[in-house]
Amino acid sequence: MANKHEEQARAKINLTLHVGAKINDITHAQYGYHPLNSLVVFSDIFDKVSIEPSKDNKISISGPFGHMLNEDNSNSAIQALRVTGNSPKHVKLVKNLPIAAGIGGGSANAAAVLRILNIENVEVAMSLGADVPVCLFSKTAQMSGIGENLSLIPGLGQLNAVLVNPRVSVSTAKVFKAFDEMFVKTDLSLPVMEKGTLLSRAINGRNDLEVPALSLEPIIGDVLSLINDQPGCCLARMSGSGPTCYGIFKDKEASLTAANSIRSKAPDWWCETTLLGDT
Repeated sequence: MANKHEEQARAKINLTLHVGAKINDITHAQYGYHPLNSLVVFSDIFDKVSIEPSKDNKISISGPFGHMLNEDNSNSAIQALRVTGNSPKHVKLVKNLPIAAGIGGGSANAAAVLRILNIENVEVAMSLGADVPVCLFSKTAQMSGIGENLSLIPGLGQLNAVLVNPRVSVSTAKVFKAFDEMFVKTDLSLPVMEKGTLLSRAINGRNDLEVPALSLEPIIGDVLSLINDQPGCCLARMSGSGPTCYGIFKDKEASLTAANSIRSKAPDWWCETTLLGDT
């Protein structure tokens, strides 16, 4: 359709997420944030974002998780429109990804709006949220600082995986608060593995938010256990601040079999097979 453009807002998966102590120096430009180091990949499961001209900024939301979002200025896609200063637009969002799930859905939606408007500016993206810059490029990357430092890592290929969400929402702010309360000094660095595979890089890392998220939503432990129990599982871990967890499997057949098994044992959970990474 003329004057309309559509983008995929792909789910962001933190294969690793190393988190440091909260920056408490009030004079620091990043006061209140946590430094991090994360290996990030993107899924072939996505929301759909489209834009067309309008008399004022507005958003229409559909899709299986659309009913969980408000169609108002609080939506990340509308916020992305507002910071660009462009003429008014009507955003149409098909929400296929779970909400408050640790897979960057809102950030991916905002980044999709920026791409549609041909704005690939990390500073603009960062003003919308710490995950928006990496979602802007939606490529396998190492993310550090508070999300503003990105190093794209081409050539690592893709992994067969299953994404599982127990259909509970987890507040990122509450997870970080729990992390602060139980903080033990961590090593922020990721292993230097110039020749490491995507899987080996993931296995050699961790998610420092997994334990605090588990303290808030113990069902995450049930998700991880069920994924781990599946034949051919190479790694099971939570993504981001949760509750979505991923399982990496040895091949496509193993991931399909695992997904069917998980759905039969937990029919109320969201469970999808996916490829993680770049072609």
